[in-house]
Amino acid sequence: MNTSVILQNQSHNAEISLHGAELIFYGNKISGNMLWSKQTDHWNRVAPNLFPIVGRLLGDSYSIGGKTYAMSQHGFARDNAFEVVEKSDTIARLRLISLPKSMDVYPYFFVFEVCYVLTENGIVVSYETQNTGKEPMYYSVGGHPAFYLEESLENYYLEFDVEVPLNRQELEGSYFSGKTIHYGVSDRLPLNDELFEKDAFVLKAPGFSSVSLKHRSGKTLVRMKCDSWIAIGFWTKKGAPFICIEPWWGWADDVHATRKLEEKAGIRQLNPGEKERLEYSIENG
Repeated sequence: MNTSVILQNQSHNAEISLHGAELIFYGNKISGNMLWSKQTDHWNRVAPNLFPIVGRLLGDSYSIGGKTYAMSQHGFARDNAFEVVEKSDTIARLRLISLPKSMDVYPYFFVFEVCYVLTENGIVVSYETQNTGKEPMYYSVGGHPAFYLEESLENYYLEFDVEVPLNRQELEGSYFSGKTIHYGVSDRLPLNDELFEKDAFVLKAPGFSSVSLKHRSGKTLVRMKCDSWIAIGFWTKKGAPFICIEPWWGWADDVHATRKLEEKAGIRQLNPGEKERLEYSIENG
């Protein structure tokens, strides 16, 4: 029984696990795997897909229509088996649909598809979400790919396509405090362990459409592009040989959240029958 699907063209190879529709290999014969490959115990994921929430809910719960539901951080899609509904040498589309067990934690009828397309320049990842029920549906979605670092973190930096105010959203534990920390206006962010002592470095309304992971020599390892993200997170663990660049359409609760899903900051709404497609791309340096 297949547990993953393989994509390839003249430039790149990719492997997608059916568990969570997770990209677990992306690269080529020259670069090898550009992703973190779980070779140590730092983190047991590679590039999970976040749905139907991004981040953590206050108290790991929310309410709809006066009823309370429990849901763990980043939602349940990353821990469920997806069905392959389209496959060619360069395209894979995987689907997750609402089931009785998902209704116990998320009371909506939905179709959630993750599509991967290999191109000459890299790979495009898209999320297509459809509300197949009769009530408005509230959701968030995002990516969480981890990129491998051959050297220690301080030898790398992130470069944006424009100069932007680096207004970091302050975290209290897993939740946003409502405060920001200003790191100046710049088109780059040097990386070091101190940046991540309080978890992820999060920018809301980031103001740029491209971020490149670069070595201090100036070499670009990878570039992520997105025209529609409403937030982006950068994350790693101390001493871990990876950095996550996370495109988000939603984010964790703040410390004063009402826990009502329809009032959640950054939440998206789909009316009955509506479908939404959101995407980002990863390119070689």
